[in-house]
Amino acid sequence: MHTPNRRPQRTLCLLLMLCTLAALSAGCAKLTATHLQRKTWEAGVQEKLYGKFMHFDYEAVPLTNEFGVKGTAWPIKENIPVWADSVQDMNIIVYLCDEHGNVLAQANKSYSSQKLTAKGLAFDFTLKPKPVPSGQLFISFGYHGMFVASKPPAAGGQGSGNLAGQYVFFASETAALKN
Repeated sequence: MHTPNRRPQRTLCLLLMLCTLAALSAGCAKLTATHLQRKTWEAGVQEKLYGKFMHFDYEAVPLTNEFGVKGTAWPIKENIPVWADSVQDMNIIVYLCDEHGNVLAQANKSYSSQKLTAKGLAFDFTLKPKPVPSGQLFISFGYHGMFVASKPPAAGGQGSGNLAGQYVFFASETAALKN
C-alpha cells in the first residue's frame, strides 16, 4: 500500500505557524475570534458551540490562575462528504477571548489519523493567559484538518467527479490575524 508523503503538508503548517508567530511578536497584528461563535466562560456549565464542519460539547473548569475546558468535538455530518469516515492531521483549538473577541490564550490538540466514532474527539485543555485577565471572558473553538475515507470510494460516489481514488476534504475555521 502506498503511503502518501506528508512532508509538504507539515511544511506548510509549520510555515503558517511561524508567520503567525512572527506577526504576533512584531506587535503589528492581534489574533481575533470575532468571526467564530463564542460563549461566555462559565465554570461547571455544559455548553455547545457550532462551527461550519464541527460542533463542540464542552464544560469550562475553574483552575487556579488558569482556565480549563474539557469536552468532545464531532463532525457535522450534513456538511462533510458521506465518504468521509476518518480524520487525518486534525487539530482542535480552544480560544479564551475578551468581550471584543481578542484572543487572550489558546491551546491546541492534535489527533492522529483515526476513524470517526460515536465517541467523537475528546479534548481537555488548560489555558494559561499572561497576565490573568479580569472582566467577562469567552470561549471559542477552531479546527483544521482533513476528513478522509478509510478506504478509497468507488468511482461515481458523492463528490467524486466520477473519479476513483483517495478523497480528501480539508476543513478549517481558526482565529484570524487583524491589524
